[in-house]
Amino acid sequence: MASRERKSSGAFYTPQSLVGEVTRSALTSALMHTPLSRDSVERSLAGEAIPPEVAPILRARIAELRVLDPACGSGAFLVHTLETLASLQSRAGDARPLATLRRDLLTRSIFGVDVNPTAVWLCELRLWLSVVIESEETNGMRVTPLPNLDRHIRVGDSLSGDAFEELRGAGGSTIARMRQRYARATGARKRTLERAMQRSERAFALAHVGEQIQRCAARRRDLLAAMRGRDLFGERVRLGTTEIALLARERTRARELATRRRTLKSGGALPFAWATHFPDVALRGGFELVIGNPPWVRLHHIPADMRAALRTRYSVFGGAAWERGARAANAGAGFAAQVDLGALFLERSLALTRDDGSLALLLPAKMWRALAGGGARRLLRTGARVIALDDWSESPAAFDAAVYPSLVIARKGADDETPAPAILASLHRKRDVLRWSVAPTRLALDADPASPWVAIPPPVRDAFDRVSRAGTAIGDSAFGAPMLGVKCGCNEAFVVTRDEHELARETELAARHPAAADELPEHIIVRSGGRSATIEREMLRPLLRGESTAPWRALPNAEHLIWTHDAVGNVRSTLPPHAARWLARWRRRLATRSDARAGSAWWTLFRTPAASSTRTRVVWADMGRTPRALLLAAGDPTVPLNSCYVVPCAEETDALALISLLNSSLAAAWLHVLAEPARGGYHRYLGWTMALLPLPRDWAYARDILAPLTTRAMAGDVPTTCELLESATRAYRLRASDVAPLIGWAAR
Repeated sequence: MASRERKSSGAFYTPQSLVGEVTRSALTSALMHTPLSRDSVERSLAGEAIPPEVAPILRARIAELRVLDPACGSGAFLVHTLETLASLQSRAGDARPLATLRRDLLTRSIFGVDVNPTAVWLCELRLWLSVVIESEETNGMRVTPLPNLDRHIRVGDSLSGDAFEELRGAGGSTIARMRQRYARATGARKRTLERAMQRSERAFALAHVGEQIQRCAARRRDLLAAMRGRDLFGERVRLGTTEIALLARERTRARELATRRRTLKSGGALPFAWATHFPDVALRGGFELVIGNPPWVRLHHIPADMRAALRTRYSVFGGAAWERGARAANAGAGFAAQVDLGALFLERSLALTRDDGSLALLLPAKMWRALAGGGARRLLRTGARVIALDDWSESPAAFDAAVYPSLVIARKGADDETPAPAILASLHRKRDVLRWSVAPTRLALDADPASPWVAIPPPVRDAFDRVSRAGTAIGDSAFGAPMLGVKCGCNEAFVVTRDEHELARETELAARHPAAADELPEHIIVRSGGRSATIEREMLRPLLRGESTAPWRALPNAEHLIWTHDAVGNVRSTLPPHAARWLARWRRRLATRSDARAGSAWWTLFRTPAASSTRTRVVWADMGRTPRALLLAAGDPTVPLNSCYVVPCAEETDALALISLLNSSLAAAWLHVLAEPARGGYHRYLGWTMALLPLPRDWAYARDILAPLTTRAMAGDVPTTCELLESATRAYRLRASDVAPLIGWAAR
């Protein structure tokens, strides 16, 4: 697959070393059932001698396994699972040749689905090679024919349709027996069994669609009965918008099912459906193990009609929000489009897993912290028990992409009667692996099932909580939620560059003779994208990008923004001639920007409150190795762009103190626990993350300690890292020993 195609589909091949680790961890969870302990399974998988009393139990457990990769690609996980299970079964006392063991497991226990037909063919080929390579027969003509895998490895969209619904009848077990015979069949018998399986699958699909139509009709009857009912006063019951939308969806669903049944009856192509193609597994309650590395791609890259269908079908999409974080950042509903496709595969995988079965998926590490990962976290905390969480975000790049993988292993179902075991957490680094245990009650930031996960060692969590208890979140303080900087939606049109020498001369002149500013020319020559033009001076304001921020002050920058709003932020009703002529060449593009609204001027800028200079502003970059905060004094016309966040302050002293806190290693260490990872060891200091940062509870006391440090820094006397840390710790009324584990964890 070409690199561009892999990027658009979110499909990246998994390194073999990672495949091995994931498979071992997944099989440990899947095989670890009473009376098999974790220790005995891990020792067996590691190649140690299997005790005689454990061997028959292990063989029986292997025989029960049904393993699925819902995005199997070329089959890396399925091949490794097949070979590991066959080897384990052999060492557990099964005396049959290894090739025979693999063949038997392949036709009974290994299943895969992928939307790419070429990938499915490669998966089948690799599974065949895994069987034949262990054959002891040297004469190729005598090798037993390879199994037919087209009923085990399917071409289909794993996210389409429903998972395993309630099924009735014995068709599933019949198809399972036919599949096993078909896998071993050759010649005319193979063709006969193939036709028989097609008939059985079609009949099962028709029966399944019929059941769905009946259930859909029952739901519609209930809704209509409620609509026609009367209340205690004899008045007609009026359905709310939710019930009306639900009724409309049921009507649409009924039409779709009727069309599907007509297509099936007329001999049309049998669409992929879990209940139809794996009915025997459905009747067993699902797969014992779902494993894999599903595609990672944000859903805003998917067509709108498909997004709408997925939003309705998947709770991790429709209910993506972590609501507390969204409120803290004043985030709108649009952030749900940032949900990763991997979250939908997580929900589908859990639905396909039988009760007390296991799933092991490689997913983006940011899913456990991101605002839009709330639905995925809620799903696992309410519908499963997390067994292990491995983080590879600090390991050397292993994929052909800038991705930060994590492995989550979970057991479906919540057992409220027995205490949940500790979660095994690990952090894979360049040269070593850190391992520790996390109590299930301490995995998340708070009691909300959707809240971010804080999977850090217990001493570090203790220090993190001490800082949290010693303060009040910025979003809940007088400062309020941070604001994202100004968005223009077309930098080529609005962002221009002035001549650096001319700008330096004007700055020097204004510093020496403030009154001379009134005598400067009314028009300025600017450049952008190889073009130059004359723009009215009144239309230009200095701009600040995130990459131009540094601790305490901004880096020199000649870029300016064509400011199409007035002094209070309202969009101008008309533009002066030179600015209008410059922007006109992008008019069509500007009018169709994603943030544009009907009736608004086509030259409108977005999120302009952050540009207001009526108050002192604290500004920091949205990404960096550590936060980089600086001050824009009241009256400073600089416009922070949307790679910055802004907190306006009523008093300059508040701003000075907040800047010292944000530039301290203590704030950086606390934020690194929650901030999403980014390329090159960077973190994302987004509005919701920063809104949770605790301000020292006694702010007046803290301000007296912290504000003088920023005053010194702006005068050229920059405080040392140790001085900032000591002052920030004292501002929280904590001791160095209280925060030492957190500081050490951030500096690892």
